[in-house]
Formats: sequence, structure tokens, C-alpha cells
Amino acid sequence: MPKPPTTPAFIAPEHHLGEMALILLTRAPDDDALRKAASLIDNAAVAAWALRPDALVPLTQEQYRQLLDYFAAPDIFDLALYLGGDRTQIRTLMDHIAAQLDDALSHYPAPAQPAK
Repeated sequence: MPKPPTTPAFIAPEHHLGEMALILLTRAPDDDALRKAASLIDNAAVAAWALRPDALVPLTQEQYRQLLDYFAAPDIFDLALYLGGDRTQIRTLMDHIAAQLDDALSHYPAPAQPAK
């Protein structure tokens, strides 16, 4: 049976693949750095989802992550690598995630919620 990969698999939308490749080539992280960055991203995304703005409350955690990946995957990945995957920097990454999605919402406002 084949051995599972030692580095995490990143799911980035196709329109970000060039930027993601450039980040990988520029930063040249090793397996450990990739694992730490992926873990930091996962944890920061979950925490940012828990503190999401009212406009994004209807989103599930998975939908929030998809939105984040669609709009800001390279920026989040690059910052996580820059921070060295250091979990003590989770708030820095959370704030960056919130800023990225605030910017996205300024260009593409969330649909109005139906009256209850």
C-alpha cells in the first residue's frame, strides 16, 4: 500500500495556482514548515469563523473556508509561512483573514437575509 504524503494537501482554487506556486518557489518551505503553516491556517480559519461578522453568520464553517480560499488563499498561505506556523501568532492570522473577507464583502456584499 502506498505511504500517505508527508506534506499536507492544499486546496486552492485554480485562479490562485500561479500565486501559490510562486509562494512555494520563493519561500521554499520544508515539510515541517508546510505542516505548521497548514495547521495554523486551519486553526485560524475556524477561530475567524467563530468570530465572523453578522453578514457571514449564515455560512457554515465549510462554506466560510471555501469563501476564504476563493478570495484569499495565497495571502493567507504566505502569511502563515512568514509567521513560521507559530500558533502563538494565531490572532495575527485571524485578523488578516477578517480583513481579507471584509475587503471581499466591500466589493461583493452578502445577500439580504429574508425576514422571519
